[in-house]
Amino acid sequence: MNTFEIVGKQGFIRIELIEVFGFPNGTSYLGGYDVKGKIEIKSGNYYVKDAELWFSTGQVYQLLTLLKKCYNDLEGDFTFSDSENNLKIDLNFNNFGQINIQGYFQEFTHQENILQFEFESEQSYLVSTLLQLKNIVDQYGDLKGKK
Repeated sequence: MNTFEIVGKQGFIRIELIEVFGFPNGTSYLGGYDVKGKIEIKSGNYYVKDAELWFSTGQVYQLLTLLKKCYNDLEGDFTFSDSENNLKIDLNFNNFGQINIQGYFQEFTHQENILQFEFESEQSYLVSTLLQLKNIVDQYGDLKGKK
């Protein structure tokens, strides 16, 4: 299954690739291939389940690259967002291996229904996330796709 999770102490973000368009010949302007996915977010008692999300496998590759760097350096921060700006995830690392994860998800931009979330994680939670992202990148390639 093409899924990756960012897990924390009080929540998680799970993103699943449902359909990959253009693989292996037609790449996306975002890098890699366009993806129709679904997202699930749990933050405390607040929840999003099976909402549609559009992004690219190139963005997954960039997430893996940045996450691996922060994981190894025990510092840094970066943002992951989808192609329609419905999702924004900010990950902020400190040098003690702690991670603050915050952001928002808005399923429909024409509606003012937004989940803003924040939860904490730590470096040890990311081992499975890095493996899941690597499996997706191994299958679909980097920003240029898989030739």
